[in-house]
Amino acid sequence: VRINDVSILEQSHSVATAASDGSLHVWRVDMVSSHHNQQMRRSRVSGHSVLRNIVHPDEGEVLAVSHFNTPSASILAYATQRGHIHSLDMRSSREPFSLNLRPELGYMTDMEIGTDRNWIVAGTSRGYVGLWDVRFQKLVQLLRHNSPIKRIANAFCSNLDQASRPLLFMGCENNEASLIDASTGECLQCYRVLDPSFSHVDSLALPSEFLAMPHLESVNIPSRPGKRVVSLDAAIQMTTRSSTSHASMSALVGGINPQGPSYLMTGGSDHTIRYWDLNSASKSCYVSGLERNQPPPSFEQIQVGGNSRLILCRQPSIPPTRLMENSKLPLRSRRGVAKCDVRHMDSILDLKTVKNPALLLSASRDHTIKLWA
Repeated sequence: VRINDVSILEQSHSVATAASDGSLHVWRVDMVSSHHNQQMRRSRVSGHSVLRNIVHPDEGEVLAVSHFNTPSASILAYATQRGHIHSLDMRSSREPFSLNLRPELGYMTDMEIGTDRNWIVAGTSRGYVGLWDVRFQKLVQLLRHNSPIKRIANAFCSNLDQASRPLLFMGCENNEASLIDASTGECLQCYRVLDPSFSHVDSLALPSEFLAMPHLESVNIPSRPGKRVVSLDAAIQMTTRSSTSHASMSALVGGINPQGPSYLMTGGSDHTIRYWDLNSASKSCYVSGLERNQPPPSFEQIQVGGNSRLILCRQPSIPPTRLMENSKLPLRSRRGVAKCDVRHMDSILDLKTVKNPALLLSASRDHTIKLWA
């Protein structure tokens, strides 16, 4: 059994886990505190117990879980692979709401709850993005992206007045992420990693698809609940459609803050963690992922019209050894013991930040969790 997602229940010592066998567990973690002196207090885990165990055997894996409090309830929302979003009130046995997407839209890949707790957004393997108003339990917007959705993350900090606007970071295939307004389908910014073979090509000479902004097409929502959204032929065509690149961005963390730095950190199948500065592309950089002796990337901002911005990351490949000076060869090619490689060796699955002090946590398919300062 694989754990797909974990969520901490607000204002409690409990966590919820989403598993690949279609189960959802809510665990209470028992803590014991000890006072060493007046200035120091330490806590340790003394045990754990299962509070809830819910299984949906016919809905596939539970892929995402998130918790939020309201004045009258403690809501746990979780998404299953077959397109259902369930909810659980930790203070009662009733289900506050249940949402779903039609099966022809693809299996659900990720879910995000708005910071104001009034909306939910979910993405699918066929590039569809659904926006629900939780207050009325109604699907109010359905968009189609030209690439499968890998990860969705809130773009606003919770303490902003604009947090009610469904502004999202969205990670996709073709090694790109974007900032979108889910209420209108407008793509405001795009963060794209170029193929190494194009790293030295001038922006004016790049193929048009590398300079095009992602397009989100609005899809009509049927008035009758059982009516198909997509025809059978179109669904088959989307299933057989292949992307131009196997690389994808599957881990996102960031935020827009008018009073502080606005940034996005991404990780994905290329084993690389990148920091994108949303105000100044020249301040963007890589955190981890370069191979030994690989040149650092460069970031370039391109204005594509209106308020939309495109930020390109040019990642050069490792030059051949015969073209390098002896002093710039890797240590293992010259002498002695080489420095340990600290980068992830497989796809990066998730990123989380710690504010005080400023730290970054990364989890990878190589079975490691790393802390970056």
